[in-house]
Amino acid sequence: MLVLENQSRRDWRNVVITVNDHFSGGAQSLPAGGRLNAPLRDFQTGFGQKYDRGRMSVFKVDVTATDSEGTPVKLHWGK
Repeated sequence: MLVLENQSRRDWRNVVITVNDHFSGGAQSLPAGGRLNAPLRDFQTGFGQKYDRGRMSVFKVDVTATDSEGTPVKLHWGK
């Protein structure tokens, strides 16, 4: 499970989470103070390959979004 918490005072929209450079998921919006719980099994590549937690480890997570004032949001975790 990947948990993303918006600790800012602004809502986020067009939230895209990329795991290990290839597997993407996200949400249309994440309110200020809100939390997004995303099962890793729901992440997939552009070709439809699903993330397999039994065979893969998370080593990198990138998050992009736009806040309610139009400012880009970028978060990075890992290598």
